[in-house]
Amino acid sequence: MSEELESTRRALEAAVAAASGAAELTRLLADYQERLARAAVSEAEALTRLRETEARLKTAERQVAQLAKNLAEQRYQTEVAQWRLESVQASRWSKLGDAIHTKNPGEVARTLRAPVGKRPAPRRSDFAPTPPAVETAPVAAVTPQTAGPEVSTAMAEGFVVPKGPLTRPYLTVAAIVDRQSEALFRYEWRQVTNFGPDNWQAMLDQHRPHLLFVESVQAGPRQGNGGRWLEELAGRSRGLRDLVEECSRRGIRTIFWHSAGPVSTAVPMASYFDHVLATSEARAREWRAALRHDRVGILPHAVQPRVHNQISAAEGRHGVGLLGTATQAAEVPPEAGWRPLVTPKATYDDLLTAYRSVSMVLAGPDADARTVEEVSACGTPIMQLTAPVDQASLPAALDSVRDYLAAEAECASEAHLAWRSTVPVTPLLDPILHTAGLASVRNSAAVTAIAAVFGAAELDNLLAQLERQAHAPGQLVIVTDGLDTAVVEKAVRDRLSGIQRSGRPFGDPPVTGSPETAHSPGKTDLSETAHSLGKAGLSETANSPGKGGLSGVAGSPGFEDLIVRAAGSPLTRGAALDRALRLADGDLVAVLDPRDLYGEHYLADLSRYFAAVDAEIVGKASFYAHIADTGATLLRQPGAEHRFLPELGGATLLARRPALVELGIADMSEEWDEVLMRQCRTDGVRVYSADRYSYLCRRPSTEGRLLTSAHFEGYVQPHPLALI
Repeated sequence: MSEELESTRRALEAAVAAASGAAELTRLLADYQERLARAAVSEAEALTRLRETEARLKTAERQVAQLAKNLAEQRYQTEVAQWRLESVQASRWSKLGDAIHTKNPGEVARTLRAPVGKRPAPRRSDFAPTPPAVETAPVAAVTPQTAGPEVSTAMAEGFVVPKGPLTRPYLTVAAIVDRQSEALFRYEWRQVTNFGPDNWQAMLDQHRPHLLFVESVQAGPRQGNGGRWLEELAGRSRGLRDLVEECSRRGIRTIFWHSAGPVSTAVPMASYFDHVLATSEARAREWRAALRHDRVGILPHAVQPRVHNQISAAEGRHGVGLLGTATQAAEVPPEAGWRPLVTPKATYDDLLTAYRSVSMVLAGPDADARTVEEVSACGTPIMQLTAPVDQASLPAALDSVRDYLAAEAECASEAHLAWRSTVPVTPLLDPILHTAGLASVRNSAAVTAIAAVFGAAELDNLLAQLERQAHAPGQLVIVTDGLDTAVVEKAVRDRLSGIQRSGRPFGDPPVTGSPETAHSPGKTDLSETAHSLGKAGLSETANSPGKGGLSGVAGSPGFEDLIVRAAGSPLTRGAALDRALRLADGDLVAVLDPRDLYGEHYLADLSRYFAAVDAEIVGKASFYAHIADTGATLLRQPGAEHRFLPELGGATLLARRPALVELGIADMSEEWDEVLMRQCRTDGVRVYSADRYSYLCRRPSTEGRLLTSAHFEGYVQPHPLALI
């Protein structure tokens, strides 16, 4: 009996699986039929535009013919006037007058007897209308493209070094730094670097800097300021010492950053500065012992989101970049695509492009940790080698690289986690500037989360998503339909009362020993930074003067602002969200869908992109979706990450509030985001599609638009793929 039941159960499972597959095929067929219908409409519109163009062409041809006819008539009339003038000049009576004027009778007689020569009158038929000759430009033949694009055409493509904006535009800093650090600090303040030992006095008079920031610049292709300060930094000339003394006389703060090189060679010059910064706690201890004072803090190697970001190069990613001593006496075949990431003659701007132009980087055991950090911030996967690849290990290395790149999902998730572990330089400068006696005022980018809640189940799921966020928003606005506002407000406060909000600007990385920073390769744990800054007298923050350590940034528990409104009358989800948007106060507005799942780092990750790209709206055009009734997991638009592309899912939007308020949210239940994205494309609003992670769209059944340009991941659990 049990065998029969087991057989029946297996047969039932097979039938259900077959039915699910058939249902999926039916939905796919319906989707493609809808696509064909839309294609037919597009074809009809294109034919209409073609006919309109042909009509305009015929009109233009008639106008050209009429203009040519008018031109021919003008030429004929001009020729007739010329003929008449010549006839009058050649007549006997005209010549007779000239002869009489000579008072010579013989001349008069000869004039009267001379024949009159006159050319025939011009005829109108001799002036046929002829259009003017115009050189026609060659037209290249169009090759038919049978394969449709996976994603829509992006608004902009390719990484370019941006010109701004500045985080602290009020602060002027005279900097003696290398090219790498020049790019690191370029967007943090108004930076002056074009001066040397011969003209620094004129620079001080002209720019009146608030701070002199000097790095231990090493000789080489990346040396800054034209290499004019190398002699002074080595102590062989006193030009830098005179500059520091003059800054002290004028009340200009001075900071020396020991970023590389032996401590002993930098101590003589660093002793003249107000403050000294090291890259780690171990180096800071060396400096305190050498200088015999505690005005030593830590500025670890960090990244600049404006140039170290995940925007790909214009030509895309291909090949493998070699960093450090990745190979040794190994003849790599050319088809493998291995090439040095850093070349001797490349400028740092060229290097920024190289970071994102390779599919992955092989880092040798001696690879520069700072460069590894910057490559990770550009979203490029890195394979760290324990030993260089030689001829004996080359076949195994080629196979490992090939297998690593073939596992696209694992490769992309590792690259994203490496990006998340990088630390932007912006928040690290706040306590340093404050201790130096300089204000550090910048946009806090406060976030308001808005949601439209229809039912108790949606409210419970929304609170669960907010509860898990590493950085909770400062304001929550809920418009509810079917729930009492007092009940909703009480549930929110009871459920989220234990959330600790961060007092630092939203999107800044944690500054205490968290898993995000404690074990990140290539940089110092920021808890060490906080400890050492406190010991060095660099313990006060810009927002908490007089309080020791970076722990002073912790805020009070719970939300600063909670707004709950009842719909009053039945509303669509779009209309409810638009009403919530009008009540928001934050600089950024996050649209949350209470039916979906959001990862722990969703808001923290998404807000970081505003420091990296110049966009009004950031979200996800590519994301994972899970269909409950079939158990299928899809990846929507897999090629749409890290692009300026107005194709975002509405539940993933994080937008600048003024821009989103001006656009508004359409009064629609499910497709309001498509209306919004079309409006963004029409108005030229810059929209950036970020990564695919930390968000999962959940629907009970398949929706047609979820299948658009989607990749079927299988009947698998989506959480390990999406919520990393």
